[in-house]
Amino acid sequence: MFEIHLTPIVITLAAVLLAATLCLLFGFRHYVASVAARVRDDSRRPMPDDGYEWPAVSVIVYSEDDAPNLEVLLPQILDQDYPAHFEVIVVNDGAVSSTKDVIARLEKRYSNLYMTFTPLESRSLSRKKLALTLGIKAARFDVVVHTTGCCQVPSRLWLKSICRNFTPGTDIVIGYSAPAVPDGIREPRKRLHAFDTVRTAVEYLSWAIAGRPYRGNCCNLAYRRSLFFNNKGFSRTLHLKYGDDDLFINEVATPRNTDVELSADSLILNVENTPAASHRASKLRYDYTGSRLRTRSRLFFGACSTIWWLQIASAIWLAVAGLPSLIPLIAAALMLLLTWIVLMFTWRRTSRALWSRSILLTFPWFMSIHPVYTLIYKIKGFRKRGNNLTWS
Repeated sequence: MFEIHLTPIVITLAAVLLAATLCLLFGFRHYVASVAARVRDDSRRPMPDDGYEWPAVSVIVYSEDDAPNLEVLLPQILDQDYPAHFEVIVVNDGAVSSTKDVIARLEKRYSNLYMTFTPLESRSLSRKKLALTLGIKAARFDVVVHTTGCCQVPSRLWLKSICRNFTPGTDIVIGYSAPAVPDGIREPRKRLHAFDTVRTAVEYLSWAIAGRPYRGNCCNLAYRRSLFFNNKGFSRTLHLKYGDDDLFINEVATPRNTDVELSADSLILNVENTPAASHRASKLRYDYTGSRLRTRSRLFFGACSTIWWLQIASAIWLAVAGLPSLIPLIAAALMLLLTWIVLMFTWRRTSRALWSRSILLTFPWFMSIHPVYTLIYKIKGFRKRGNNLTWS
């Protein structure tokens, strides 16, 4: 029972299993852990001293009928503990009257709050790109920080945390926004969506941390106004409705001009009143634009999913091929168990750092089905690909 015959098939399967285990533990785990480590390090990093010259900032808030949340969001931004001049420009997409009412009330309290709007008759173009372009043109200061009207900013140090990275040579700062569901809102498939959201974040944040930035998050993103106009804005992607964050950053970001800010004070919340619909729309949008990004991140993390399945298949095959000896079965089970335990706790640490749901015991299951889940969305996205074009 405990004797083993080292046949060629047993040796081959053992080698494949070992290689897959090492790739997951020292490759995939490294990138997942790097995000949690960056959150910890940025949170511990002290703010610049009193002699630091903070840049003047224009905060651009893209709003699309977000009046109720703007009542909460705008005071959170306008009351930021920021030692330099800053202004807040709300770009009202569609000139919704309720949004104008909110701005009118708050303008009496805050002299640095302004509003512009996208003309209702604008057609055959990306309304959001037009709105952001109008906001950036209206900005008085070179550093522009972007967020959206559906977000909330828990910390009064958010603006400081983002802008402390704008040292000479830094033109882009990539932040992160965590999905948040208000109390009383039903959230189907919440754990699967949480896993998918964190995995997407790990892909682009870990790549940026490693010096290979290729996309950002429109809810928490900052760059220099001069960089935007030197690149001719969104001119290269005007035929696409989306891509104001990922495709634009993919065009202009380099290892030298981009930094990442993930301190707890820099994270903001993206409030989702319809979480399932929001997740579906976001995934379809980014899956479409993601195919146009210049990056090897998708290839690497796709390979990790393949290696995950390869590890499981080789472990099962090794256990069967080694019978009647139990040694191959025990060795395969130990390798699987080691990989799963290490990755489960690494994933939970990163999920907590990104203010997401803690996933522990269900991690192996979600990791296994994620390629199928992604394939389903690719098929849906292919059928609805015309929705991503401005002429559709």
